[in-house]
Amino acid sequence: AERFVNQESGFYSAADPDRYAEDFVFRGPTVGPLCKKDYVAVMETFQVYKAFPDIKPNAFGFVVDPDNSRLVRFFVRHTGTNDGPFSFGYGIELPPTGRQAKGATEAFSILFDDQQKVKMLTVGYVVDRFEGNTKGLGAALGLLNVIGVPIQPGLLYDATQASSTTEF
Repeated sequence: AERFVNQESGFYSAADPDRYAEDFVFRGPTVGPLCKKDYVAVMETFQVYKAFPDIKPNAFGFVVDPDNSRLVRFFVRHTGTNDGPFSFGYGIELPPTGRQAKGATEAFSILFDDQQKVKMLTVGYVVDRFEGNTKGLGAALGLLNVIGVPIQPGLLYDATQASSTTEF
């Protein structure tokens, strides 16, 4: 789980599609569910690890779920500096701001299949919305707040939620 989040997730580093099961599902509190194809495409579009080249998840508290030996739960509290452009695809980029992100603690989980491929990834469940400088949001939405894109309850936030209602 630690190697995956640090080196293969698509958020803190380039995605390694071979690490994802064909029936992979990504879920967050606002975005998702996303299938493998869509998740990898989103990660390749945003390239958060290039927008924040020094981003680190600072993951801790790894524990195997007592009811499912393939499920690992843990926390992240990412840090990084926006020294690269933030891409939205279609040639739309925000220039680097130089702002430093200190994320709120987020709960993550990774479910592995019997081949040790990632079957499900959950991210962005903020534990304490008053920590850090992401205005209480986790994952990419919190980073967007740091660089000046106003993601918070309101029209843009609601539109993001409404566009992520597909059920698997």
